[in-house]
Amino acid sequence: MLGVSPAHVLGRPAEPVYGEEARRLVAGRRVLVTGAGGSIGGEIVRQLSRLGVGELFFVDNDEYALYSLQRELSGTALLDDSHFVLADVADEAKLNRVLAWARPSIVYHAAAHKHLPLLENSPEAAVRTNVLGTAVVLQASVAHGVERFINISTDKAARPTSVLGMSKRLAEMVVADRAGSADPGITVASVRFGNVLGSRGSFVETLRWQLAAGRPVTLTHPGASRYFMTIPEAAGLVIEASVLAQAGETYVLDMGEPVRILDLIQRFAALSGMPEPPIVVTGLRPGEKLHEELFDPSEAQRPTAHPRIREVDVAENGAASWAAIRSLCARAATARPDEVRRAMAELLAGADLAVLAS
Repeated sequence: MLGVSPAHVLGRPAEPVYGEEARRLVAGRRVLVTGAGGSIGGEIVRQLSRLGVGELFFVDNDEYALYSLQRELSGTALLDDSHFVLADVADEAKLNRVLAWARPSIVYHAAAHKHLPLLENSPEAAVRTNVLGTAVVLQASVAHGVERFINISTDKAARPTSVLGMSKRLAEMVVADRAGSADPGITVASVRFGNVLGSRGSFVETLRWQLAAGRPVTLTHPGASRYFMTIPEAAGLVIEASVLAQAGETYVLDMGEPVRILDLIQRFAALSGMPEPPIVVTGLRPGEKLHEELFDPSEAQRPTAHPRIREVDVAENGAASWAAIRSLCARAATARPDEVRRAMAELLAGADLAVLAS
């Protein structure tokens, strides 16, 4: 089981193939990555290193993630290198100090809370990190001369039904709102994709453990399907999308056809030479969809110069303004989880901001 790679399961190449534009974009430049210790952030760092980036800065609020990243990149893990920054992306004062010192040309914003059931129970964490954090990093980027800001989003932002999806939809709108301002002063974009096979804390990690331990495999619904990518594939296409970035657009990565999770379990077991495991159906969790979507029904899709990247407009409705975000954060700090979920949904629907702050 341990020898089965995500690329084997999906039947697609794991390593990205770059155009020269991607190399020219990052070569010799100063680049900052938030969530650098995570699966996607860390892979973006690795690929930028291979593309000849000039200087890299790593921001994460997880000490061990930064420790592991430095150990991998340099062979040491002393954490005495100032390029490794321990910070909460919603900390405005700290992020402004970091951006003022680092002076990056490009920011890849991968920091986020992403576990759907946890965020249903702790929506205030999604509001603070995914919504306010995106706004803070973007505002600091604008203030300190960043040329290009790339926000990492998720397919759950398309017709969102969960706290995770709503928070990432709002983050996409933060980016679109900045691009729509009279003097944006920066090139901004979001990149949306689905589940990443083998990422830290992912379904595949649990599946590996359950199969290796001889445990029954848990499945929410026999018909549930998801879009899947490998970590290198997703990170490589994020970098390619950053070449296209303009005007606050959201770029949606081609993830192939959706895969039924039951088929994925059976394929993993077969490739591992193991018998098909017993399966326990647990039921869909609150906020969870049976089938994920890459596009909101209201979004018009357009091709781009890259065959595996499409473009959509994310409509502005005032939900991403600083006043709206501050009101939502104030509400989230003291309200019950169901009240926070309702406030997020109302904000996305264009509700009166004064109501949310009351």
